[in-house]
Amino acid sequence: MQGNRAVIAVVVAIVLLAGVWLFLKRSTGAQSIQLIPVLASAEKRPEGGTFEIVDAEVSGETKQAIYTVPPTRITYKVRIPNDAWLRVAVATRPDSWTQEGDGVLFLVGVSDGTRYDPLFEQHVNPFGNQGDRKWVQVWVDLSAYGSEDVELIFNTRSSAEGKPTDTQNDHALWGAPEIIVR
Repeated sequence: MQGNRAVIAVVVAIVLLAGVWLFLKRSTGAQSIQLIPVLASAEKRPEGGTFEIVDAEVSGETKQAIYTVPPTRITYKVRIPNDAWLRVAVATRPDSWTQEGDGVLFLVGVSDGTRYDPLFEQHVNPFGNQGDRKWVQVWVDLSAYGSEDVELIFNTRSSAEGKPTDTQNDHALWGAPEIIVR
């Protein structure tokens, strides 16, 4: 009887240790694809447009960012890992906050070459809305594209949908964009 208990205790301990090992392996082995270091290989439109890597301080928080002047498009060709998310912060440069204008429309989508799926849209207008005078943190679930080669497309526009184009003081920032596995 005591021998059976000892065997059961050993089996339970092994199962628990294996579970802990799998949990730790998954949580510490997370992949991350930093998008700023590969900006040079991304397709950028318009040709000759502004696509600068900067250290941008917004409301006291500094992030490495891609600075653009809308309208712009950045297309990354990337294989999406399983269980992946896009994490990016969007903002406009603080020197534009008190200058007249209607802000910037940020959009992210995915294309597999045959269709385009919009994933995210955010209008940031710190001149008209003081609540937009910060980094707006965005998380986008990419798990539907796991193990696929896709184009991840970052767009900026000078005005919100349905509004007349106003390019005044449009200084867009894509802060620390990365694909992570959660």
